Amino acid sequence: MAGRPRKPAQLKIIQGTFQKSRNPESEAQFSALDKLPPAPKALNKHSKRLWAYGAELVSAGVITKPDIIAFELCCDAYGRYMALRDHIAKNLIKNIEGQQMNADLSACEKLMAQFGMTPSSRNRFGVSKKKEIDPETERMKELLGA
Repeated sequence: MAGRPRKPAQLKIIQGTFQKSRNPESEAQFSALDKLPPAPKALNKHSKRLWAYGAELVSAGVITKPDIIAFELCCDAYGRYMALRDHIAKNLIKNIEGQQMNADLSACEKLMAQFGMTPSSRNRFGVSKKKEIDPETERMKELLGA
């Protein structure tokens, strides 16, 4: 039986639960993105629509530079699912395409949960709202080493 999986420091910072004394110093640190890069050209119209929502994930600090590839895969799976759904609406789908549609939906759901893009996964992330930082409180924290 394994213990709870470790949370990355960035996730703790986003949630407002970060404590320097409880954070391993050897944890990998990844660069934050200033803004979401343009959508890859290979994505279809549905995928690009989901890609646009990624800007909010970048501003919340959820997506870092190495996460872009996984986010692109999420968008691509979503786009393929939606394209197959459009084919169903036109009665052009075959059994094998239906199986692929289910696989794309499953992959998309798993990846979306990793990025906090579903209501239940957002609750797991527990993203706190940005608070005004009181300079006196910050100075006191520095003095106390908190």
